[in-house]
Amino acid sequence: MKDVLASYEALVHLFERIHFFLQRLNRYSAIPLTPEMTLLLGKIMAQVLSVLALSTKEMKQRSISGPIHLIFSFVADYETEKLMKRIAGRTDVEDAVQRLDVLTKEENLMTAARNSEVTHRVDVNVNETKELTRDVRDNVITIDENVKVTRHGARKSFEIFINFTDPCLSVVETAIDEQQRSSDPDGFMADCHR
Repeated sequence: MKDVLASYEALVHLFERIHFFLQRLNRYSAIPLTPEMTLLLGKIMAQVLSVLALSTKEMKQRSISGPIHLIFSFVADYETEKLMKRIAGRTDVEDAVQRLDVLTKEENLMTAARNSEVTHRVDVNVNETKELTRDVRDNVITIDENVKVTRHGARKSFEIFINFTDPCLSVVETAIDEQQRSSDPDGFMADCHR
């Protein structure tokens, strides 16, 4: 009874691990993968299928050897068979699960390395963005200074223009006033055409 319970718990644990891998595989399908990661996920998927195939095969053999064990108990002693399996080494299923463990650990390491690479790339992009922002700020300051200089220069030019034209306007206004007061309306125009 203990062996059946232990086998059941081991099977549940195996299916949980496969379930977790398939959940990760689903998440991986939404992101771009490196060729190395794609190859590793392919190896893990092949190992999952191998574990399932070997588990199915072993379960079928146990279900067949169970009744035979009861019938021919004088020929094969179950405890002796179990002891021989321990002495001979792991079963095929245990070996497959161990290979799956190794591949899953490699997957975790590769994911951590990829995360580190992405984090580094983000850091580089942030630093480049800071530099570009600094350049834009410097350009804005330069433009602002140029606008101030241009505004000052335009104000000076306008003042010079006004100061230059103001005496001329006074002369013109005086001439117009004199012409309007005089009796000869064509006199001013005649002066302008000379």
